[in-house]
Amino acid sequence: MDNANWHNLTDEEKWERLTRVEKLGEVLLKLGKLNLHQLEELIAEQGKSEAPLGELILSKGLMSRQELLGALDLQHKTDQAIIDSLTEMMPKSDD
Repeated sequence: MDNANWHNLTDEEKWERLTRVEKLGEVLLKLGKLNLHQLEELIAEQGKSEAPLGELILSKGLMSRQELLGALDLQHKTDQAIIDSLTEMMPKSDD
């Protein structure tokens, strides 16, 4: 997103984009573990079977359990960084 588009967003839209947690599929795309076509197929299958994405990935042999766990760990660390940043922004209460 370029600066011109960013400035056209409301504060609420900016907040949502800054604090949005990346989904596992997005993490795997960024890491190059899946391509867009594979992810689209997995999401379609997930809609039919309601199986977790990670289970589908393992059942199809698209990556090893260790690779998947590494991606889940990265996703968790990213989520935690967002939570930590938001916590730091909150005013401290005087107890």
